[in-house]
Amino acid sequence: MTDERITAYLLQELPEGAAEQFEEQCFAQPEWPAGELESAENDLIEAYVRKELSPERQQRFEKYYLTTTAREDRVLLARSFMRVACSADPPKPNWLERLRNLWNARPLILKYASVGMVVLMLGVGLLIWSRMPHSAPKTFANLNLTAVSEDRSQGVSTARQKIKLPLGADALRVSLTLPEPTPKGASYSVQWKNSKGSSKTLEIESQDASSVNVVIPADELVPGRYALKLLRKNQDGTEDRVNGNYFFDVE
Repeated sequence: MTDERITAYLLQELPEGAAEQFEEQCFAQPEWPAGELESAENDLIEAYVRKELSPERQQRFEKYYLTTTAREDRVLLARSFMRVACSADPPKPNWLERLRNLWNARPLILKYASVGMVVLMLGVGLLIWSRMPHSAPKTFANLNLTAVSEDRSQGVSTARQKIKLPLGADALRVSLTLPEPTPKGASYSVQWKNSKGSSKTLEIESQDASSVNVVIPADELVPGRYALKLLRKNQDGTEDRVNGNYFFDVE
């Protein structure tokens, strides 16, 4: 994985097959290479802010990268930082000017102190809300997936099923077909990753000898590509990774 390939992926320059292969290589790694992705993404933003991209890449950056508020904020922050870093150092104020500036800044200090208090209260409220029991979903959209082999030498195609938003239901129920029968006394857990590397463990809703069902709340689905990994806990306490990944797209 090179910075240039990551940049091409972020700007959607890779052909569809190459983009899918790139994602699968990331998903196949035990630890998501978030550091490499973030470093290449930061370099891309800096090149855009410094106007070092070619005209074609600048247009692709604005069309394919600046698609979320979070990304726009990162670009604004980088542009502001560059302005501060490149500006000439002003003369240092004397003690009287410092005292006057501090006095004049009182409303701003109070403003930011109030904002900080509000953010703190919202954070505490969100933490309390996240730990409160929530009503179970009542309606479901259903999705059946089969595992895709990780053996690249076989050239397995990774045709993905697609889910369109809005979902039209409280949650998405995903049924994962097991590549082999469940051993006696075994149980499963499912790891979920999206194309940006965010991951979580999904609670098993039900399982039988041939499939495992998980439920994803509708408000946790955003446009992007997703992969599910299946882990099996055996009766003797050992844990095995089930061969293959389960892929789907959200549009």
